[in-house]
Amino acid sequence: MSKSTALKAASQFFSLLFCLILLPAAFAQPEELNGTVIYENGTYERNIVPGLEEIYGNYTVHDIKPDYYSVDLMPGEYETFNVSFRNEGNENLDIAPKVAAPSNDYYDVVNESWITILPENVTLSPGVEQNFTIEVSVPEDAESGEYEAQVAFTNDTYPEKYDTPVYIQEPAEGYDDYLYTEGYDDYLYTEGYDDYLYTEGYSDPMYVNAMQLWVSVPVRPKLELQTSYVSDTVEPGKEYIYVIKIKNVAGKDVTIDPKLMKYEIYDYSFDEPSFSDDTIEISAPSTIKAGEIANMTIRVPVPEDASGSYDAYIEMNADGNENDGSVPQISLSFTVDKQPTRPYVRTFNTTTADPITIEVSAETFDQDESVRISPEKEEPSFEINLTCNSSPVNLTLVKAAESGTVYSQGYIFPIWATENSSSYQSDSGKYTETYRTAGAIGTWELTILSKNINSFDYLITVGESE
Repeated sequence: MSKSTALKAASQFFSLLFCLILLPAAFAQPEELNGTVIYENGTYERNIVPGLEEIYGNYTVHDIKPDYYSVDLMPGEYETFNVSFRNEGNENLDIAPKVAAPSNDYYDVVNESWITILPENVTLSPGVEQNFTIEVSVPEDAESGEYEAQVAFTNDTYPEKYDTPVYIQEPAEGYDDYLYTEGYDDYLYTEGYDDYLYTEGYSDPMYVNAMQLWVSVPVRPKLELQTSYVSDTVEPGKEYIYVIKIKNVAGKDVTIDPKLMKYEIYDYSFDEPSFSDDTIEISAPSTIKAGEIANMTIRVPVPEDASGSYDAYIEMNADGNENDGSVPQISLSFTVDKQPTRPYVRTFNTTTADPITIEVSAETFDQDESVRISPEKEEPSFEINLTCNSSPVNLTLVKAAESGTVYSQGYIFPIWATENSSSYQSDSGKYTETYRTAGAIGTWELTILSKNINSFDYLITVGESE
């Protein structure tokens, strides 16, 4: 459960609780009602069911802003923020903020030594506001995880156990049986009409005047990769070799044992993979020293009879441990595509003798150009033939053009992975050939055989083109 979800669940729980309690009060006789509840921003008289003061007690809810705060800090990092507290009571109030465990055990508890609050204590007159500075400092040896705490400004707490039944006339709308408040170890029990609402206590005291603090400590990375995926179109009978750079950023030596893994949980395809896992060979050093950049080689000899696609990922198994998020995985995706041997055929008719222009183009993708060692990427081309009324027609190549998108160093790959290569990277482009011939009235047949291209576009223009 996320931090915002936990907070929302808490808010919904108390809102529902107050609604269910006040519902019968609206229909009861005045002489049966008594009691006082003190709410935020002042004291308001409320007619409540007798005995409820034993559950809620008499306390003042002071103004705290913000009432929750979250930080993401790596071990060794710190962050400072301010919290304002305004005395909403009628008397002077001695404030000595303290760090307390959350009222639930869903997250780990923030260590009190991580938190510094200034000023440590202060006396506030009614209506006076005081700013507190809170510093969260995560030690170098802190374990990654999600942490939570209450920063309590007064000692007022909600009762540890609500054991007084509260009569309700009907269950909450949409809830016939059980109503759970996620993350707070409580439940609301409503069954049918004319029943009671029971609540069980919190595992730790829940302070009335407190802000909720969440601290997320991410996993310190051990390895960085030149790229986290290899996606390529391969041909049967050819061997493909990819080399990926790996950098040790852990500050100490890291052992690795790369293994090929399948996406079994998320694989809903009924098609067999184009080749077996044993086809792929992975080689890398067993130990990468601190700060060292090493190479991992992926060899893919595609079988002659291969077809379809193959998807898997490489788990690094750093230091022989299960991946805790400190090491990225490498996704592998291969599509087996045989070069066509038969051309594409397009027939069209003309009613004038205007000249004819034919343009064919194809998108090219070079996202793996920097990691694929062999075979070298072959240039795209087209073999085009044209006939008119079954007679061959001479085509003149009037233009061949290439275009693409180029990124500066470090955009696609990290800077350390491109230090010894080009300062620019290109992952997409377009190749275009334009032909022209004299026109005639009749039936035309255009054939296009593409090479080193997965798909192409064509445009036939009759008449002078702009």
